[in-house]
Amino acid sequence: MNIYDYLKMDHDKVSHLFKLFQDSKIPERKQEIVAYLTKELIVHAHAEQETFYRILEKSTVSREKAEHGLKEHSEIEDQIKLINTSKGKEWEDAVLHLKELVDHHVKEEEGSMFRKAKDVLFNEDACIIKEKMHNLKGTFLLWLNKQSNPN
Repeated sequence: MNIYDYLKMDHDKVSHLFKLFQDSKIPERKQEIVAYLTKELIVHAHAEQETFYRILEKSTVSREKAEHGLKEHSEIEDQIKLINTSKGKEWEDAVLHLKELVDHHVKEEEGSMFRKAKDVLFNEDACIIKEKMHNLKGTFLLWLNKQSNPN
């Protein structure tokens, strides 16, 4: 599996979680889904930035796309912070806005960014980056879980 297939797999997982959120009628279940979803997004973004984006930033062909992706990651993280401080209808609206931000980012990333990346990366590099991202996601997830449960 290469980085493109791996990222697409992550994107599909997040899309599924948003669908579960929208289909749920139980407030507690919605909260559980959003807690899991936001953790997934944070882990994905940080690992992607440290691996895939870092490589793309080094090339003049793909630098602009990587910088744009970083900006969108920042907007997504800001929206997650808003979700974490919101309640009621404002909270649900904030989650739906997060979905819009993520959908937009995924469309651009899987489109124009992947095309630029394929101009820069050999297939072997794309496979190595996938492995690095996967391992880094595991490390970030352990760290996040430790922050949530310090005991």
